[in-house]
Amino acid sequence: MLAPSRPAATAAALGALALAVLVLLVLAGLISFGEAAAAGGFVISLAALAFLVLAVRRIDGKAHRIDLRVKKYEAELARTTTALRQIDSRLDKLVRSVEESGARRGDDIGAILASLGEDRVNAMARAREVEELREEVRALSKDRV
Repeated sequence: MLAPSRPAATAAALGALALAVLVLLVLAGLISFGEAAAAGGFVISLAALAFLVLAVRRIDGKAHRIDLRVKKYEAELARTTTALRQIDSRLDKLVRSVEESGARRGDDIGAILASLGEDRVNAMARAREVEELREEVRALSKDRV
């Protein structure tokens, strides 16, 4: 698209030329002053219309670029939202796995502690048996001497 200054400069030059031609035609008597004023008004209205068309085209181009940018951002937002949903589902799976693992570890620790408790109880019973055997051996050794 052309820069706005270039069409404005071209239109100003053409407008000045058209004004000069109208003045020459009025001075030469080929057209009346009213006809020249009507033609000048028509040229001015066409120039205003051309300016409005250029302004609308320029605004439409800007709006189109903004629309494309918004669509690009919407697509990026959709991709980001999808990625966040995937991350959220993965996090949910990880949380469930960690909770299950924690529960299993709790059960394992409980089983280990129970086993240690049983071993301790068994060790205490064996210690009593060993102590009783020692006493019997001592008693036997005293009887022999």
